[in-house]
Amino acid sequence: MVKSAAEYQRAYRERLKEKEKEAVGIADEAFQAPFHEFMGDFWNDVTTYLEWSGIKEIPDYAADGDTDPDWNAETDGPNRGALGRAERMVGLYLDAASTLAGYINRYKEQEISNRIGELEASDLSDPEARKQALADIVTLTKYRDQLSKQVRWTLPQWKVKGE
Repeated sequence: MVKSAAEYQRAYRERLKEKEKEAVGIADEAFQAPFHEFMGDFWNDVTTYLEWSGIKEIPDYAADGDTDPDWNAETDGPNRGALGRAERMVGLYLDAASTLAGYINRYKEQEISNRIGELEASDLSDPEARKQALADIVTLTKYRDQLSKQVRWTLPQWKVKGE
């Protein structure tokens, strides 16, 4: 029986998944020393920033071995314990920062558009008021244009995957 294109594609994806699992397993074997021992006092550097942002309850990343109750092999990957939890924390903090930045951006764009609308609807019969309103609209438009751009932060690679 001849395979369809979809079946060939499905088999190809399965082979890639198996190859990646194997490569990640080999990489995990390279990490012999416990991560929480390596971090030692460095963890204070991380918690300081979180505390400054108002986060008072910081999870214990140093849960080592099988004691991490939040670990799920299907979604969290092969790393468990301190290293796996730290990797998941990085991903979740990035997701939280991205989501918060999106809402702040949307709020500011909406408020700027409202101010521009108010200026356009205001009484501009006085030449001095018109001049000031136009200057304000130009400034607000520049702010809105600035908000339409993306920002890129560079981070060191923290996950190891197969080829």
